[in-house]
Amino acid sequence: MSPICNLEVLLAIDNLPVVFMKAQPNRIFMAVLRLAAFFLIISSLALRIEAEDTNLNIQVALVAAEKGDAKAQFELARYYEHERNDAQAVTYLRQSADQGYADAQILLGSFYGRGHGVPRNVATAVAWYRKAADQGNATAEYAMGNFYATGRGVTNDLTQAISWWQKAAAQNQADAEAALGELYLLPTDQCGTNYLNYAAAGRWLRQAAAHGSVVAMNNLGAAYENGLGVKTDFKAAAVWYRAAAEQGEALAQANLGQLYFDGHGVAFDLVQAYQWFKLSANQGNSLGIIGLGNFRSHALLTPKQLAAAEQLVRDFQPRQSPNHP
Repeated sequence: MSPICNLEVLLAIDNLPVVFMKAQPNRIFMAVLRLAAFFLIISSLALRIEAEDTNLNIQVALVAAEKGDAKAQFELARYYEHERNDAQAVTYLRQSADQGYADAQILLGSFYGRGHGVPRNVATAVAWYRKAADQGNATAEYAMGNFYATGRGVTNDLTQAISWWQKAAAQNQADAEAALGELYLLPTDQCGTNYLNYAAAGRWLRQAAAHGSVVAMNNLGAAYENGLGVKTDFKAAAVWYRAAAEQGEALAQANLGQLYFDGHGVAFDLVQAYQWFKLSANQGNSLGIIGLGNFRSHALLTPKQLAAAEQLVRDFQPRQSPNHP
C-alpha cells in the first residue's frame, strides 16, 4: 500500500540570492504550493460549471423549478449567485442537488467549502462533492483527489487521492492529469521520492498540456530546465514556460523571466525578464516578487529600457486559447 503523506509543503525561499539569481532547481517545487491553497481550488471548480443558458428567462425557470426541474433549479441558483444572493442560491442548489443533479452538488459543496450562504463546513463540502463523484462527474472526482491529498475533511491519504485523480484523468480531466504528472515529477519534504516516476510524469503532463493545462505546461518546462526524465534543454523549457506564461500562469511567468535574466534557452534580455517578473509579481507569485526585487534594488535597466518594459507589462493580454508547443 502506498504511504500516506501530506502534500501541503511550505517551502522557504529566503535563501535565494537577491542580486543575481541563477537558475535554482528548487524553483520548480513552488508548484506544489497549489495544493496548499485548497479553498481556492474548490472555489475555482465551482466557477468552471457554466449555466447552459446564459440568457436565462427567470419566469420560465421559476415555473420549471417549482415543478421540480433540477436543471432549472441549478440555473436559478447560478443566477442568484451572480446577483450575490447566496441564501437564495443555496435554496435552489439544495433542491437540485437533492435530486442528484451533479453540477448542483458540486456548487453546493463549493458553497460549504467557502462558507457562502451556509456556515463553512469542509466535511459537508466533501460529502456533496462525493455524491457528484460517485456519479462519475470528472470535476468532482478531481476535487475528491484534492481533498484526500490535502487531508481536508477526510483522512490525508495519497493512495485515495491518486485513485480519484486517475478516475478523473480517464475522462480527460486536465487538472487531474496535471496533478498526477506533478506528483510523479516532484519530490516533497514529507513524501520524499516515493512517487517519482519520470516516465509517468511526462506522459500525464503532456496529456494535460494537450488538454490546455497551464500547470502542466509549466511543469514540462521545469522538467526540461532541470533534466527531470529528459535531457536538459533550456530552449524546450522556454517554449513550455512561454506557452503557460502567455496564458497568464504566474509561476511560468516567473520561470520565463528567470530564463531571460540568465540568458538560458533565450537571448539574455533584461527588459523581457522585467516584464515577466512583474507580470508574475502582480499576481502575488513569490518568485516573481523576488525577481522583480533585483530590478528595484539595483539599477539594471536604463530609464528608456524600464519604460519599454513597463509598456510591455501594460500591453500584455493573456491568450484565451491553449497554446500547445
